[in-house]
Amino acid sequence: MMTRMRSGRAIALATVLLVALAALPVYAYLGKSIDYLPMEVDAISRYSEDRIAYQQIQTAPNLGSDDSLASLLIIKDRKMYLLKDGYDDPRVVRTQQLLIEKESAIVGDVWVTKINGKPDYIRITERRIELMKNFGEEFVSRQFGSFYTSVRNAFLSKHVQTFRQLMNDRAESGLVVERVPLPKPLYIGAPEEPTKYATYVIGKTIDEKLYYAIDADGDGVTETFTVSIPDGFHWGYRSGPNIILILNNADEEIKGIIGKLAHEAYYGTPDEEKNIIQTFPKDSEIIQEFNLDAAVRAADTKK
Repeated sequence: MMTRMRSGRAIALATVLLVALAALPVYAYLGKSIDYLPMEVDAISRYSEDRIAYQQIQTAPNLGSDDSLASLLIIKDRKMYLLKDGYDDPRVVRTQQLLIEKESAIVGDVWVTKINGKPDYIRITERRIELMKNFGEEFVSRQFGSFYTSVRNAFLSKHVQTFRQLMNDRAESGLVVERVPLPKPLYIGAPEEPTKYATYVIGKTIDEKLYYAIDADGDGVTETFTVSIPDGFHWGYRSGPNIILILNNADEEIKGIIGKLAHEAYYGTPDEEKNIIQTFPKDSEIIQEFNLDAAVRAADTKK
């Protein structure tokens, strides 16, 4: 669907919402980096209410932090279940970092384990008392792999559905969509290509959940999606979105869930198109409403 859905009322409401969002951390809207900390059970601020959080980071190699790590946290009945995919033992990483520094070697990627859809870490606590800890992919993926994937996908799909509802009701929800042209190559002989646009989308629900979707490279695919709520739940200072953080997604399964969000926010969703077609007025209604039938009859009389 390539017809962009907009109305004067929607634009006005979007402007109002943008002003209201000005006091919030609009890092995604401005294209800035997103602060985050990897999830750790020991740092979780509270376990008194049931909730789920998902974090997935895929960045360029970085000595200081894991560049490929997904974490699924489930809190239920004061138990915390934390599963990770792409986990690297920090002790091994520190050893590698020391070797690189000692030998003045070219910086390589010391975080060798990458996201592959198979969880390789599980830690379970009850009231912060440890019940289970295992860091082996063979055991963790065999015992909990199916659970990890099905819960993760259902959780993400639920929030994607909420975000799409904000799109479908954009005239009332005040969804904000911004497109920014990306710079073109300026070197001599650079190919002449159409301008690409980064797309940033902000939505906010009645219960204060803040949604962001970002297509940063203009390829039409959403690679960053975040959901947060200002309820004080965190795992450290500036630990990032506390419901969902997907940063620079490169996973095909996750792409199938979030990949169209920024595109649909700008061009409209299939449901929006269907609704517009179904509610589009008949020509006879417009002619009658604006008293155009008299003019039509007069024209016919003169023939």
